[in-house]
Amino acid sequence: MEAALFAALLVIDNVLSHEGPPPPYSPPVVRELLAQPREAMDAETIFRNALPIALVELVNHPERATPRPFMELLAEYIVELSSVQKKFQAAVPPFDDAALLRRLDDGLVSADQLLRAGAGIQPMQLEVAKAEFTLVTLRFSQALRVAADFPDQALQFDSPIGLVSIGTRGNDRHGPEAALIVDPGGDDIYERRPATGGAVSVIFDLGGNDRYTGSDIAVRGLSAIVDFSGDDRYEMQGPGIGAAIAGVSLLVDYSGNDRYEARYFGQGAAAFGLGALVDMEGNDRYRLGAWGQGFGAAGGTGLLWDRAGDDSYAAAGEPDPHERGAALSGAQGAAFGYRTMLGGGIGILRDESGNDSYEAQLFAQGIGYYYGLGLLWDGHGDDRYRAVRYAQGNGVHQALGVLRDESGNDDYRLTFGVGQGMGLDLAVGVLFDGAGDDAYRAGRLAQGTATANGVGLLADGGSGTDRWEIDTGPGNWGTAEGYRRLPSTGILEYTSKVHAFVLAGRSMAQPPAPRVFHEAPVAPPCRDLSPDELRKAISGLRRDHLDAVMDAGAALRCSTDWPLMEELLDREPDSPLALWIALSLQSHSMKSDKLLGQLDRHPSCDVRAAALEARDDATAAKEALKSTCWRLQAVAKDVIERSR
Repeated sequence: MEAALFAALLVIDNVLSHEGPPPPYSPPVVRELLAQPREAMDAETIFRNALPIALVELVNHPERATPRPFMELLAEYIVELSSVQKKFQAAVPPFDDAALLRRLDDGLVSADQLLRAGAGIQPMQLEVAKAEFTLVTLRFSQALRVAADFPDQALQFDSPIGLVSIGTRGNDRHGPEAALIVDPGGDDIYERRPATGGAVSVIFDLGGNDRYTGSDIAVRGLSAIVDFSGDDRYEMQGPGIGAAIAGVSLLVDYSGNDRYEARYFGQGAAAFGLGALVDMEGNDRYRLGAWGQGFGAAGGTGLLWDRAGDDSYAAAGEPDPHERGAALSGAQGAAFGYRTMLGGGIGILRDESGNDSYEAQLFAQGIGYYYGLGLLWDGHGDDRYRAVRYAQGNGVHQALGVLRDESGNDDYRLTFGVGQGMGLDLAVGVLFDGAGDDAYRAGRLAQGTATANGVGLLADGGSGTDRWEIDTGPGNWGTAEGYRRLPSTGILEYTSKVHAFVLAGRSMAQPPAPRVFHEAPVAPPCRDLSPDELRKAISGLRRDHLDAVMDAGAALRCSTDWPLMEELLDREPDSPLALWIALSLQSHSMKSDKLLGQLDRHPSCDVRAAALEARDDATAAKEALKSTCWRLQAVAKDVIERSR
């Protein structure tokens, strides 16, 4: 049994190793963890490796600064910031940042917009600028806490980074004109606007109940807010609060019961860069429309890190075009890619302690989609998780979604399901709860289950009184639905001696034996097109546009225009339409030897396996058994068996 489980956990790695490379901007850690699914439970390693060392170390272990004159510290920081800005501008060439900002008013930016933004970025140089900006900004903030000789009056002057403004200890109102603002106290109001065109926009506020409005996203810019004390309100009418696209944005709030509000893309969100919100203490409230609270898109790391307090997180959503019964949240440890076009990023929500509540709808609370890694990591406290679907430790399409809760009496609920340790389509979903009296409830496809060669794991390591409840339907408690003639892996692990299982209202002392079966193959639909329409559909087809590929493939599947297909594969031997051509050959008694030969040379093992199915030849199948591709081996065994 252990050997079979070990082999099943390697299915994702084997399948992906025999397909094409990951899409652009996929985080390497995603592919590494898909090869070792159990390592996805190691939240500490994921967290440390995803973030700049300076951010983690200076938050965990603040440096003890020696008191120095304020103006001396300020001059030194301006020099450092100017140097970082030049490196950043060299790493990220100009693009249409205004178009991105307009799109963010309505929701998430498109894949084409992100591709254009990322086209000229120098990744290593951007990493250097990101690390240095984080380091010099946090060091300056710590030195400010013990600075001497702070000016008694307001002061403004020009500098290499732009206008520098020094506030007063009274209640000041600061506009968005200054590149650098330092305010010593008072209940202040800050009007923010996006940092664009390579600009710097940094605020240090030493005290008071302050209010931040507008939009402070960094789109090809460097942005930071460091607030030392007070019950502050961050009320962004546009995107922002630790949000960046092709840039870096930091928000560090050291104390106070704070309120954070943004519409789309905020509270720790990034693509091509870093967006980080760190709150050190206080009972805080986070409210978001969608796409944030630890959200990563292509090439980006989004972080929301709250260190203490009883906090509440709520994400609403934007309309779901597929009408799955709720809105798209994309929040609370979420990472999204665009299928066939762009890999996802890394999205992390870490809450270290407190009795916290998490509310969202679709795609949230430890969700990874298409080469993304989403992590929700909660430390200690009695926590409450609520979502609808695709949430609470769910990986979808070659991605990883992880929810790890270390301790406390926790309550997890999914209105529909698909989560709580669920892997869908070569993806890994993990929910790990370390200790406490816990309750899990979901509709279906949840609590340690998987489909389409995914891996789903729900592990409860505590010895408390636990309850697992499934409302209806199959797919739960270790059930795994195989695909491609290869297994999926569903695992439910628990150590508690006092527990209850409830299935569709019926209580039981132990869960039923998990079902392990294979999905029955379903022929994709046909699309009836005339020969001229079919040629038009495949001419100039962009392989990275999934919907267009699916439409053209649906037309090819039921066609017998072999010359057209041969011409297509002559022109593009690795065509994304090859699988549909193989399915067409499977559907018809007439065959094309040339087409079969072309398909046999396709780089995708999935295509070669479909071609072998269409050929249905025992001699070819025996040769295919020599392949290291398990998908091809599985088809070969069936072909040989049928020939006997």
